[in-house]
Amino acid sequence: MPLLIADIGGSSSRWALAGNAGVSILPGSFPGYNPSTGDPAALQQALRALRVELGEEPLQVMAYGAGCGHPARAGRMHDALAAVWPGARVEVATDLLGAARSQYGTGTGLVLILGTGMHAGHYDGKQVHTPMPSLGFILGDEGSGADIGKQLLHDALHGLLPAPVVTAMFPQGPDLPAVLEAVYRSPAPQAFVASFTKALARHQSDPYVIGLLRARFSALARLLQRYFAPGSPMELRAVGSVAFGFRNQLAEALEHQRITLTAAVQDPLPGLLEFHRQELR
Repeated sequence: MPLLIADIGGSSSRWALAGNAGVSILPGSFPGYNPSTGDPAALQQALRALRVELGEEPLQVMAYGAGCGHPARAGRMHDALAAVWPGARVEVATDLLGAARSQYGTGTGLVLILGTGMHAGHYDGKQVHTPMPSLGFILGDEGSGADIGKQLLHDALHGLLPAPVVTAMFPQGPDLPAVLEAVYRSPAPQAFVASFTKALARHQSDPYVIGLLRARFSALARLLQRYFAPGSPMELRAVGSVAFGFRNQLAEALEHQRITLTAAVQDPLPGLLEFHRQELR
């Protein structure tokens, strides 16, 4: 049974195909779609081209999407994909369930998404339980790219960054009007502030960067301990660019809260392929 599997974020998505001939990740990155705020037109256009390229119609589309935690938003994602493949059975789940299946299969444990945003839950092998509220990047998302980038921009605009970091990240100096325009008037402020975090990877030995990462990951670790296992040790597996790129610093902060980081991967799709390959047997 041809099955299309998707990991869909707000700005990009990745797709894989599982069938009688095996499993494979489709090359390239496709447009994304977040049903909370986005428009599916670009993604649908790319998928219609993919439909022609594949030739064979999938019998099922399994999409794991950001912003799909509410039935209404999951419904919008479903309708967007069903418009491309009207003959397929389309299923939509949250990106957190995708991360959990990618990392644990049918096992159990604590799963964390840490990229532009942050989301965590406990996976029982079938469902993800989320007692910690998701507050978004303004009130929450501790340890995420948006959280770290927000603090970095705050310090840059107040002249609190050390000179080497300023020179490396803002060669012409921080542009206050441009930053305020992007944060308060652009359609994607979360992605904008998170974009500055990637550059920190080249300065991980700078004392300022060490302190910034330690502070934001420690705030995350305290919340995880409070919501998921007060006073008890636990294992955690993480997915996302920030979790992968700063896995050593994240692991150190988590250990202070008796949380052991046992895996940190950037891409959940290979694990999801393995999960669905087992399901197809």
